[in-house]
Amino acid sequence: MSGYGRHIQPIYQLKTTLQQHPHTLVEVGSHTVIKPKPASDRAWKRGKVIRACFRPGLIVRVVLISLTVLVGSCGGPQELSADYLGQKPPGDVPLRFAPDLVSTAHHEHSRVVFSPDGLEMYWAVIPLDPDYQPGVGSPFLPDRQAIWFTRKSSTGWSPPREWSVPEGRTASSPAMGPDGRTVYFKALDPQADPNERPRPHLLFGVTRGNDKWDHPVVVPGILPNDKGKVSASYCFADNGNLYFDYGGPDETGAWEWSLYVSEFRNGTYDAPQMLPGAINGGEIDWSPWIAPDESYLLWSSHREGEFGGGDLYVTFHQADGSWGLPVNLGDPINSPGQERFPSVSPDGRYLFFARHSDSRTYSDIYWVEAELFLPQH
Repeated sequence: MSGYGRHIQPIYQLKTTLQQHPHTLVEVGSHTVIKPKPASDRAWKRGKVIRACFRPGLIVRVVLISLTVLVGSCGGPQELSADYLGQKPPGDVPLRFAPDLVSTAHHEHSRVVFSPDGLEMYWAVIPLDPDYQPGVGSPFLPDRQAIWFTRKSSTGWSPPREWSVPEGRTASSPAMGPDGRTVYFKALDPQADPNERPRPHLLFGVTRGNDKWDHPVVVPGILPNDKGKVSASYCFADNGNLYFDYGGPDETGAWEWSLYVSEFRNGTYDAPQMLPGAINGGEIDWSPWIAPDESYLLWSSHREGEFGGGDLYVTFHQADGSWGLPVNLGDPINSPGQERFPSVSPDGRYLFFARHSDSRTYSDIYWVEAELFLPQH
């Protein structure tokens, strides 16, 4: 399979690559960590737009039925001006993104997904059980997981709102189509055994036109759907290639995840291929985000030398089609908590990710300047 060779980039080549960008490399134990150079050494490359990740190359016929949108708990007709919900831009230290609007007291459980024009944002939320008692059951209400969104108009950003998915399904793992109108998401399979673990999911697609949503339809044959396994996160490159995680519990009940790619050829997807061993070198490798041109891959990994319960890593695609050595994004992006669900904003300026570190809020969305840690094209 072309593009995914067995040749891992020597560390000196990776250092040469990163010298072209505002980074330094620090050896930490047995692995390499990216550290940003001071702001005085950097020059912002303006005007380059990196489009949001998703090009499935798949045409889905749908029936036009309005998808009802419910107003969330943010109150009345609030409008927020300026980019990114009017939030103060972060620097080289990650900040909680849009506190009480996007990062709430509940469990934000996906990457932030943007439309290609940057005017829409989508993310998934699992509500916390208000009656939860520590040590008794789960603090989450997984059967009420939902996708939230906000949209910017000429008057500003709308209050975050929740989708009302037909047939009472939960909705998770959103992804945006390149047309800026099609959203893909996962939902529980209503025909599956409710006692099966993990719960089987189906992939859906839904398209908006003239402020109305079509009826969501199942998109089959893209993600694998083996019994006892599930994909939690997926993303498409410009050429349609699909990157996704896939795994499930082992015989002890511990979860195992690995990263895969399915290449898109002549309108169909090849059989999934596991990404090279250096990428899948952790106990858990999951929540991938692929650059639209496949020049680099971000993901979360539990492996030796990590800062905490799972760190964000990057690997760069080489000229010969192989992938370079995984590089830990380092402090202050990675922390003693868990970092996962990375994505890069459509303008290429900001890295978004979820951090799971607080016993009350569980997981929040953070953002930081992307140029400090990732190459600008």
